[in-house]
Amino acid sequence: MHWKTILVPTDLSERSKQAVKAATYLAEQCNAKITLLHVIQVYSGSFEGGAAADHFVNLAREYLDRMADEIPAELVGDKLVSFGPDGTFLKIVETADAIASDLIVMATHSYGPVKRALFGSLATSVIRHAPCAVLVVSPHPPQMNQSTI
Repeated sequence: MHWKTILVPTDLSERSKQAVKAATYLAEQCNAKITLLHVIQVYSGSFEGGAAADHFVNLAREYLDRMADEIPAELVGDKLVSFGPDGTFLKIVETADAIASDLIVMATHSYGPVKRALFGSLATSVIRHAPCAVLVVSPHPPQMNQSTI
């Protein structure tokens, strides 16, 4: 594959670090840039501006900076923080389209069947609507190397 831009949406969890590791491995193979994205969910009646919003944006940027420190500098692209409506997947899909992403690499929450039925799957929604390929990484993936891909 000849990916140039890999988007890694992150919820700032430990699971997201697995997606960053997978994206880093793939980016190294094809000299792609990794764009990190965190979407701050905005629900009806919640904030979208002001001091509280600035606080959350700053926290997210600090975390993205720490994540980027784990990626070789030549592979780091943008670090984006965005506000999204109840459907975070829309912001991920819109961002992938806006940056002409060739691949989205994201972690899964591994919800059980009841939670998945109640809340849906963010990964499934992204897969259905993404303008590019999507790789979903398990929270406990096997060691990635040339023989496992």
